Amino acid sequence: MEHNKQQFSLGFITLCQLFSETCKSVKVNFNLSENEVRILLIVYTEKPEQIKLISKKLSLSPTLTSKVLSSLEKKNLISRQLNPFNKRYEQVLLTDNGIRVICMITEFIEKILCEKIRNTMMAKPEDILTFSETIKSKITLNNLSLTRISNN
Repeated sequence: MEHNKQQFSLGFITLCQLFSETCKSVKVNFNLSENEVRILLIVYTEKPEQIKLISKKLSLSPTLTSKVLSSLEKKNLISRQLNPFNKRYEQVLLTDNGIRVICMITEFIEKILCEKIRNTMMAKPEDILTFSETIKSKITLNNLSLTRISNN
């Protein structure tokens, strides 16, 4: 049992390194900062209606979020539109170029990360799937435990 915990821990550390390397590759290949990529991913997947939701989701200050959004606007990757009914809401939208770039980034991440996992960990696809399922089941079990505690 102890051996499995050590193996899991080493696997986790290796994955963290691979994620970090992949982030660096994205920054170099797409000429975007980490925060720019993170914001593009949030806008693409969640379509937030307020900038403060982006700030909160990424744990960034509103000032930094605004600066990163301005940079993305200058690169023609996003546009911002005020809600005509409520001026406090400014929707962030991907431009056509932004959609194209974020699709290229997600494909790049998937390809590079899977390659790195296979090569570094000498893992077969089914091993990666098993690792992923183990993490999901542990998260689910932990959430159930937390729910039971909070209901008592």
